[in-house]
Amino acid sequence: MGRQAKATWIGEHGGAAEVTLHLEAAGLHISGERRARVPRSAWSHVEAADGVVSFEADGQTYRFELGAAAPTWAQALTTPPPALAEKLGVSHGETVAVRGELPLPELDDALADASRVPPWEADVVVVVVRTDAELESLPVWFRECGIGSHVWIVHGKGRASTAPGDNAVREALRSAGWRDTKVSAVADEWSATRYSPAKAS
Repeated sequence: MGRQAKATWIGEHGGAAEVTLHLEAAGLHISGERRARVPRSAWSHVEAADGVVSFEADGQTYRFELGAAAPTWAQALTTPPPALAEKLGVSHGETVAVRGELPLPELDDALADASRVPPWEADVVVVVVRTDAELESLPVWFRECGIGSHVWIVHGKGRASTAPGDNAVREALRSAGWRDTKVSAVADEWSATRYSPAKAS
């Protein structure tokens, strides 16, 4: 889900705008009184001084007043995002089970080093849902496979996607006793949400 904060965008030639900074794997999304998207590969010379974070990107200097959070933001801007394999918890050779066809080469790459095993033996279970019928069948499939740990559901994201989105997945799985515990962006039209069985009261 990334990092988010309210900030004051200090213009290069004076003036200020109240904005919200969203730091994501792909870059920095700025919304509010001024808007911009800065790809992660574009910025350089990140500094924090007197409560202000500054960096250069595409020939422009960006300055944001963040107060005490400035050093933390400067560190976040200079720290590479975790690889998708790390986000999914399969970066150390864990076993994985996959249901459905992976929709992106990035997911294939993330799971390439993990041994494929049946779902009841897997350290990590990844399920791709492309249709409402596939989504509705998941709770029964979980029970049949004896899955009692967390599961990553790869689902649609944004209006351009035809696959069920996060709201549909959340409704179906929460009603079956599963709770969403983590989200990982995958691509413009795909996201992944981790679900775990609710603890017995």
